[in-house]
Amino acid sequence: MNDPAQIDAVAYAGRPDEIDRFDPERFYRDHWRRRPLVLRGCGKTFLAPALEWSDVEALEARLDGDTSGAGVHRRPDGSVLFVNQAQHTMPELAASCARLADLMGWEECTADLSVTRGSGAGIGCHFDHSDNFVVQQQGSKSWLVGLPEHTGRERQRKRMLEAKGFVPSGRFPEPPWQVVLHPGDVLYLPLFAPHEGVEDPDGPAQGSVSVSFSYNARYALGSHLKPLLRALAAEDAWWQPLPLAGADPDRLEEALLRALRNVTRSAKGET
Repeated sequence: MNDPAQIDAVAYAGRPDEIDRFDPERFYRDHWRRRPLVLRGCGKTFLAPALEWSDVEALEARLDGDTSGAGVHRRPDGSVLFVNQAQHTMPELAASCARLADLMGWEECTADLSVTRGSGAGIGCHFDHSDNFVVQQQGSKSWLVGLPEHTGRERQRKRMLEAKGFVPSGRFPEPPWQVVLHPGDVLYLPLFAPHEGVEDPDGPAQGSVSVSFSYNARYALGSHLKPLLRALAAEDAWWQPLPLAGADPDRLEEALLRALRNVTRSAKGET
């Protein structure tokens, strides 16, 4: 998989690539964590059959009886319904998550459901610490999209670490890319890329239904810190009482490097 790469202003001045067949190998080579991609008519690769309005109405009826509100965000006027981790409430999404994770080689895949009604309805410009495939189900939606490098490194860091009080609002370049998704279309949004989806003013009056399939990015601190602390707890230099003169820095460093080496090798499956 490629690391994010800088894309010059000339390349950005165009539009996202649009293709009508999804090839994972080509996707990882040309777009993964680099630039958005529009897949016209490829929705069945991600979710089949498509969700109908009747499926949404049945879900809303179930949610009306759920007083916990966990993972569910609704505007009082009914213009927006957002269900985080919707694979836990809709079995068809759970099955699609499993298939997509297998296809893409991901450890896990999650699904968020977005329902918007009314012109301009949306959740605002923001950026995620996940790679997302937005699959349009019903109606149409207009998207404004930037690139990962349009989000500063410090804001990327705070998003990855889920810093307390941090709001991941996005900032678009001038002008941002704009694309309209219709039923069956898919939009790939790289992590850190600012984006905003709003109702298409020329779309059907009933509104829009879309599902975002996501791979949440991992980071070394999150996966290695706890094992490293456990490994250090087994090192004499790190658990024994300190002498009055203080710790021996060479002894601490030697034990730290040994523990870190063991943790990183274990993560790679080495012994």
